[in-house]
Amino acid sequence: MMMTFVKVLISALVIAAVTTISKQFPTLGGWIAALPIISLLSALWLVFGHQSSEDVARFFTGVLRGLLPTAILLVVTVICLRRGTSFMGALGIAIVAWGASSYILFKVGL
Repeated sequence: MMMTFVKVLISALVIAAVTTISKQFPTLGGWIAALPIISLLSALWLVFGHQSSEDVARFFTGVLRGLLPTAILLVVTVICLRRGTSFMGALGIAIVAWGASSYILFKVGL
């Protein structure tokens, strides 16, 4: 139970720090948010939870499989916002693009 609390606390602190930095320096905050902080923290939690190296390798494989759909989500969001779409509209369109690209990549075996 204590480890779960530590995980939640550290994760929340990372998100709070990124949000705080982003208010003053949006580009820097976005760059920090794109760092593999969450992936690395998650891998550490797996290691501390006594998962095997193979499990951690499979986790990182999943992270790699999610990179392209995530990049598509970000590109679509930026394009929509720059064309005047509301944030919620842009996010909705981007989530659909993310889902479609994830599905396609899954079907082709990437």
